[in-house]
Amino acid sequence: MIFSDGDEAPIALDLHPDWDAALGTGARDMELEIGSGHGGYALAFGARHRDRVLVAVEQRKKFAADLAERARRRELENLVVLNGDARLLAPRLFREGSLAAVHVHFPDPWWKRRHERRRLVDDGMSTLLLRLLRPGGLLDFRTDVERYAQDAVLRLEEAGFVNEIGVGRFAERDPDEIPSTREKRYLATGQPVWRLRLRRPTEGRAAAQALRGSEATAASARAFSCAARGGRR
Repeated sequence: MIFSDGDEAPIALDLHPDWDAALGTGARDMELEIGSGHGGYALAFGARHRDRVLVAVEQRKKFAADLAERARRRELENLVVLNGDARLLAPRLFREGSLAAVHVHFPDPWWKRRHERRRLVDDGMSTLLLRLLRPGGLLDFRTDVERYAQDAVLRLEEAGFVNEIGVGRFAERDPDEIPSTREKRYLATGQPVWRLRLRRPTEGRAAAQALRGSEATAASARAFSCAARGGRR
């Protein structure tokens, strides 16, 4: 297998699966879910969007096997379940710019220093996800940990993602949005969930995002300068 240049997010250049041959026209709008857990989101997606393909990657073997069996019983041929680490599988499964969307729901924040390498939203993975998405492709990120959400939005925007509703801002829940198994509990209890809807930019949107970002940075610097002068009086 041949990989792209040795940067922080290499992608295989050959030996990818022939998704079109295996799954037909639905593979043209293929989406990826990283960490499918108990499979609530994946099963609902497969049933609702029969004309689209979702590849669900789950690292826990039992969870992946259970989800694959449930998908088989429901005849969800548009749902592909794989067991493994998405960091290793994704760049070997998908060509650059081939995914319509990536869904990352409630990843483990891995706060301890010795576990940092396991954290999903780091600089390398952020760049990889950006490159796997096609221009305009969506990153759907959700978490119930505010600190992780704040860190994620900074890393992902710095990696080059365009925030649909503005730099550093979180999205409201869309009533038509499919909840994961875990999120259903939060909707019932009212526990807050932080949502990001970010896109791989087209050339024009990337330039606009960069301009807005520089303007926001300049405004923050001016505000800080004014506050500092006021504090010295």
